[in-house]
Amino acid sequence: MNKEILGNLLRDALNPEFLEINDRTKSHSGHALSGGGGHYEVRIVSSRFAGLPPLARHRLVNTVTDPVRQEIHALTIKAYSPEEFAAQNQPKTQRPAIALNVL
Repeated sequence: MNKEILGNLLRDALNPEFLEINDRTKSHSGHALSGGGGHYEVRIVSSRFAGLPPLARHRLVNTVTDPVRQEIHALTIKAYSPEEFAAQNQPKTQRPAIALNVL
């Protein structure tokens, strides 16, 4: 399996505003008990996650990827609502510098 297949499943079911899939399979080659399955990291933003706790979001992603589950050994999921993702990616405001007068 490749990440394009995984991406198509996620796009069709969750209509993400943002989707990033990293294939980490090569860095785990020869990994004991992998059974030849791939290692993937998914970062996804969808309105379907709004109001859901993290466990429910992961279950939703796992349900969507179930048709190819036998080809996945490890799946790291970072799932956000659009509001959470926007807040997370806001530029950090800098604190004003405190001027100290040294005599």
